[in-house]
Amino acid sequence: MSISKLRDCASFRRTAGQKPPRSITLIVCEGETEQEYFEAARIKYGLTTAEIVLAENTKGAAPISVVACAEAKCAERGGYDRIFCVFDRNGHESFDRARTRIATLAGRKNKPLPVLEAISIPCFEFWVLLHHERTDAPFNRCADVIERLRERMPGYEKANAAIARQLMSRLQDALENAAWVENRAEHTGHNPYTSVHHVLRHFAQVAEQQDIT
Repeated sequence: MSISKLRDCASFRRTAGQKPPRSITLIVCEGETEQEYFEAARIKYGLTTAEIVLAENTKGAAPISVVACAEAKCAERGGYDRIFCVFDRNGHESFDRARTRIATLAGRKNKPLPVLEAISIPCFEFWVLLHHERTDAPFNRCADVIERLRERMPGYEKANAAIARQLMSRLQDALENAAWVENRAEHTGHNPYTSVHHVLRHFAQVAEQQDIT
């Protein structure tokens, strides 16, 4: 299906009077925590559900399953302007294979996909922690990140929509802290690490696009 037809697809939740999407981004996550976060971010940036499509991941939480879900979604609809696969290391056996598969899909000569990874090491909660502090201290386990996060954010729990909305007030700090951590990746050995901030930068770029009339 072409992008032009996709913009008019009745499956997207659009109401009469709404303008067509400025671009269409597919987000595939490994879990509900990430889903709740990006839904809150979509609302913060004033983007529609036709512009930011949060895929229902039916393939499983493993990183390679996230990529497989993205491939399947593209086969169903096609025409996405950007695709992000969001997953973390967190002991996943398929972490490196998923990254390799994304590079292959993006770099192939025949019908390359506009797909990017958005990873976190050791887990997505490190990105959440960056909303509260700037740190490149290494973490051995996701549980260690969550313990430190709860020192900053008592009561933190995964997959909580209210907490995701609270984090939006600290998003700018997280963007700056994540860029700082990314610049220090060679020194830290990518532990910790996150590239999730690139998804949010993309949200901001879509929001700034001129409306299609």
